[in-house]
Amino acid sequence: MKVALLGPSGTYTHQAAEKYFEDLEPVFCSTIREVFESEVDAKLVPIENSLGGGVTDTIDLLREKDVTVTGEVVLPIQHALISKEETIEDVEKVRSHPQALAQCQNIIEEHGWETEETGSTAAAVEQLEQGEAALASEIAAEINEKNILEKSVQDRNVNVTRFLILNGEPEAREKSSLILEPGEDRPGLLHAMLSCFAGHEINLTHIQSRPTKEKLGEYYFFVEAEASGEKLQKAITALETYGGVQQLGEYRKAERPE
Repeated sequence: MKVALLGPSGTYTHQAAEKYFEDLEPVFCSTIREVFESEVDAKLVPIENSLGGGVTDTIDLLREKDVTVTGEVVLPIQHALISKEETIEDVEKVRSHPQALAQCQNIIEEHGWETEETGSTAAAVEQLEQGEAALASEIAAEINEKNILEKSVQDRNVNVTRFLILNGEPEAREKSSLILEPGEDRPGLLHAMLSCFAGHEINLTHIQSRPTKEKLGEYYFFVEAEASGEKLQKAITALETYGGVQQLGEYRKAERPE
């Protein structure tokens, strides 16, 4: 199955796609926006990391583009320090995707390394120069025949990224993703909107505010709920009295690592 995802080969997104799809034919893109705009129907994008939080580029594009969320996959993340150099003492600069850099601040600050952002962790390995190291997967090091100077360098051992599958075939309908846009700016409106979920005994697993980029202080909310079908529709009917609701999709909940 052709699936658009963040490349090149060896990214965590690539690993997540291989975990989810049995017959994967990856179509690599250089940015999350390119994934969304790819002519390939099925797509896989990162949505949340246990250390870095929500992936804002993905959330904004879910609101902007006409896509349907049909699944999710959870992948434990282990960053390795990868280099052309033989020893860590020869490293002066480290490069990687912004999320990976944010997740490995302890080792970066310990060595006082300069940092540079790249489009993906695997691209950071491909672009390595002398005196540099990349934060990426061990698989990316193997693919590019580079040295692994140190394994598992992330700040916390519990480092997990969740990915969404777009325009695929939903296996079940256990949870939902939505965009909520308040219809006015008044005290207590967000509380009233969230009460629509509580009133129908629906658990929210993720909520994140994002600017509409149309007016200062104007926000929309990306929400994920453990509900679907008729139960969810009743909550949406109540929500629509307070503002706009964009249903992104209903899908199976992925298993979380212990």
